[in-house]
Amino acid sequence: MKILGIQTGHDPSVSLFDNGKLIFYNEERKVIQEKHYNFFPFNSLLNSLNYFNKELDFCFLSSYNFVKEELQFLNGYLKHLNIKVINEPHSLYASHHLTHAFKAFVDSKFKSARVFVVDNRGSDWFLENKASTHETCSVYDLSYEDSKCIYKKLYTHDIHNEKYAPDLTYHPDTNKGHVVKQPLTITDETVFDVSHYLDLGLFYSKVSQHYGFENEEGKFMGFQSYGTSEPIPEEFTGKEVLSLDTQSKDQASSCQELFEKKYKNLVHKYKHPNMVFTGGTALNVVNNYKLHKAFPECNLWFDPLCGDGGNSIGIVYAINVLAKQKIHPLENIYIGNRINNLDYSFKDNEHLKEVDIKEVVELLAQGNVVGLIQGKAEAGPRALGNRSLLLDPTLKNAKDIMNNIKKREHFRPFACSILEEKADTYFDMAGIKSTPYMMHAPQAKPLAQHSISSLIHVDNTCRIQTINKKDNNTLHEILNMFHVPVLMNTSFNLAGYPIVDSLDDIMNTVRSSDLKYVYFADFNKLLIKS
Repeated sequence: MKILGIQTGHDPSVSLFDNGKLIFYNEERKVIQEKHYNFFPFNSLLNSLNYFNKELDFCFLSSYNFVKEELQFLNGYLKHLNIKVINEPHSLYASHHLTHAFKAFVDSKFKSARVFVVDNRGSDWFLENKASTHETCSVYDLSYEDSKCIYKKLYTHDIHNEKYAPDLTYHPDTNKGHVVKQPLTITDETVFDVSHYLDLGLFYSKVSQHYGFENEEGKFMGFQSYGTSEPIPEEFTGKEVLSLDTQSKDQASSCQELFEKKYKNLVHKYKHPNMVFTGGTALNVVNNYKLHKAFPECNLWFDPLCGDGGNSIGIVYAINVLAKQKIHPLENIYIGNRINNLDYSFKDNEHLKEVDIKEVVELLAQGNVVGLIQGKAEAGPRALGNRSLLLDPTLKNAKDIMNNIKKREHFRPFACSILEEKADTYFDMAGIKSTPYMMHAPQAKPLAQHSISSLIHVDNTCRIQTINKKDNNTLHEILNMFHVPVLMNTSFNLAGYPIVDSLDDIMNTVRSSDLKYVYFADFNKLLIKS
């Protein structure tokens, strides 16, 4: 059975499943090299045609809100492409948060878990009196046997205490091809919190935006570390947020502190042995680390594909789980595009050289930035060794060297890749055995502060990726041969662009920067720009 999942709107993507297993995934923003693309994944859908014979069993649409016209457009576009869908594109609508939740739950590999979904905003919810709200925070109890919503925060300009729309519903205008027999349970005990106060992800996003970091909450997270906390109100309305002093690093720090406090309180209230975290705020690596410190007795999983791009996968997961159909969790998030050949019109000052991996290590030891390209691209916003720029972190001016290449803001910290077995030597891991997707920023130990200071942020943290042979053999081999078991690892892109996706993107980056070396590990070839 072939099922196509499509996420429209913010960070659109396309996923193709064959008998419950993902066989294709594309993020539109990476394909077209537009960082904040917000519409329909036209190119990704076209790319998916190479993986099936224009016949699908189902096509599921995920978006913020069900819009009849959107489904009609999808139907028409599929017909335009001569794609036959045996069962018409589903009119089933799962709330934005529910789609996030199932994506994270399945990939956590827990048999049952409590899932926290916190982001800027999810789907609109309409109260019985037609008043409009939208979800900002949801908590679910999910398993393969029973699934229910236990808490949902709804933000509105007017407070109403009425009945709410279900979290999973059929739309009566198209009832063909239903496969879901059991919708999500919302009971009389489900807690709905309706207020006009900003909460968690929405609060963090609004404050970030006011500081000039629109859709760049990760930058704001790096910026706030330069300040010290000041007293700040416990609750904000939108108007109050817009009155904040945009020049105050201290207030930015206070916002992070308040976010952490409120998030910790939420988790404490709904604590569970197995907890899963998703939505955009799951990329707040400082908060993730502190949650591990606060709840050492619990099993925590932070979804590395927690942004909206993962929802083309999540909508398929949700429907299959609720329908009691088999679904395979992702083995890893190296699920993007692959560079299949190096056929390219190189310029006179560019040439390929066949190399041994020892030569790559030597280039790094000489203080060069080396791009590493191998296998399928990482999904999501993190470079995890397949589309990365690497540099020796023991260099005192390493940050300046990399910032010059990337052309990015000076205050932003850099991440690192470190051998899994050495992580606890350099960082206080707080019981975290591994973090292969850079989902935590642990505190640095004295050895890290002294030997790899270029990686240590002003708050004494560093976002890290632990590496073992199974997760990334090439990067593991390089680290084993390097004079320290750590390398600065940042995304292969320039400021303002997504991570490179094609050979064209790679060469455009090389030609627009001072980057001189790119190692194509699958071909044992080194690109050299003189």
